[in-house]
Amino acid sequence: MARALSFVLLLCIASAYAQRNDVWSNPALAGRGLSPGEQQLVLRQDMSACHGVAFERANGVPDEEKRKALGIALFKQCMSEKGWHAREAAPRKPGPRAPRETAT
Repeated sequence: MARALSFVLLLCIASAYAQRNDVWSNPALAGRGLSPGEQQLVLRQDMSACHGVAFERANGVPDEEKRKALGIALFKQCMSEKGWHAREAAPRKPGPRAPRETAT
């Protein structure tokens, strides 16, 4: 039982990590005039539903790498069906540099 529970936990973590760096947008929600907070609420609900669907469908695959790849593909397909589009997050700008010493 504990082994099955740890397996489920690892699969959920792996699929969540795969989508963690994506920035999701839904033009249909923005077009309807939903505020960013409402859009984020809908995003969280849709992500939760899609994680469940992806887990259930990929759960029977015995090979871990194939299961992970299938879970990610199913998650992205589900999100796409709900109108969400993902893009990679822009890299963060480096912090300000320290001033250089001058020879005076």
